[in-house]
Amino acid sequence: MRAAAALAVAALLATIAPARSQGGDLTTAAQILQGIAQSQNGLRSYRVPLTMSGHVKVKFISVPFSMSGTQYFEAPDRQALHMDDVPGIAKSFATTVSNIGTPQTWPQTYTIVLQGRRQHDHHNAYVLVGTPKKAGNVKSVTMLVNPESFAIEDVFFAYQNGSKLEIAPAHHDKNPYHLPESMTVTADFPGYSGNAVIAYGAYETNVAIPDAVFRQ
Repeated sequence: MRAAAALAVAALLATIAPARSQGGDLTTAAQILQGIAQSQNGLRSYRVPLTMSGHVKVKFISVPFSMSGTQYFEAPDRQALHMDDVPGIAKSFATTVSNIGTPQTWPQTYTIVLQGRRQHDHHNAYVLVGTPKKAGNVKSVTMLVNPESFAIEDVFFAYQNGSKLEIAPAHHDKNPYHLPESMTVTADFPGYSGNAVIAYGAYETNVAIPDAVFRQ
């Protein structure tokens, strides 16, 4: 039933082109979110292996780490990231990354508004700002969206305690769903700071994902 409902919504979105102003800009967050949804029309699920490597700094000590895992997604808004053999020094970092969700889940998590455009990577990206629908640690999330492909190019999380997290995906040029081939993560929290690169392997799309994956 979930898959059928997701396909029905995707089919409806595919029939509606985002309306642009006379200057070529989209004028509302809803139109941009619609463009993002259309760019991933037909994506019902995916499973992808990944490796995460970088450095975590606690007090004055910077320690390298490397770990691997698998990320899962099922439309419309279920996601999970399971990491294997997480080094003790990197547990907080891995937990933070696991809890941020994905571009597919953010519209269900945040109330999102358009705040104009910003110069980014040789073009003026749309700036979407989201506030949590439920109170929690996240204060806001800011997303930069490519005006042509609707790929999300940069994401900034601001937390209630002043912490910051930035993720910058690098997308597959030939991937029809604009799923990332890598992602740079930079974190600045009171107890630690760190940076990492997530490298994604081969995506398996529109495959069956066991319910148990999302309950772990």
